[in-house]
Amino acid sequence: MAPAAAEAEPRSSHAADVSTVTDSGPRLVTGAMLGAFLAFGVDTIVIVAALWYVGRLSGAVAGGLSAAVVGLFLLWVAGRWVRLRRRGGADAGGVGASSDGTAVEVDPVERVKRRYADGELSEAEFERRLDGLLDAEDRAGEAEPPPESTGGKTERRRERE
Repeated sequence: MAPAAAEAEPRSSHAADVSTVTDSGPRLVTGAMLGAFLAFGVDTIVIVAALWYVGRLSGAVAGGLSAAVVGLFLLWVAGRWVRLRRRGGADAGGVGASSDGTAVEVDPVERVKRRYADGELSEAEFERRLDGLLDAEDRAGEAEPPPESTGGKTERRRERE
């Protein structure tokens, strides 16, 4: 039984390494976007195609409506791409831009909260990252006495809830 336990340990540490390597950040097309397109866009295109097939719509109108539906979805994706590009500097280096173009320090905890609110992180991933950030802050602030006798970490976790 001891060899099996020894084998299991490297696998679990490898799995942790893989999860940090494969964490790719926000996706350009989210599941909600794809679902909305499949629910409304594809249905509209199928209805337009059926109306064209039975002769109720001309080919030009059917093609135009189908192109409009696909174009709206592509505009939606392009808008998300622009938003992610603008926000990308803040996520990558911890420094963002204010409205007047000057550099502004972005709090890592606020960044994780925003990504969770945007649906880019699951609840488990949010908790893991937030705990890691809070632990790092605690390690950095060990030289300073905690604000209360209960300790700074407990106070920050209460604030988070």
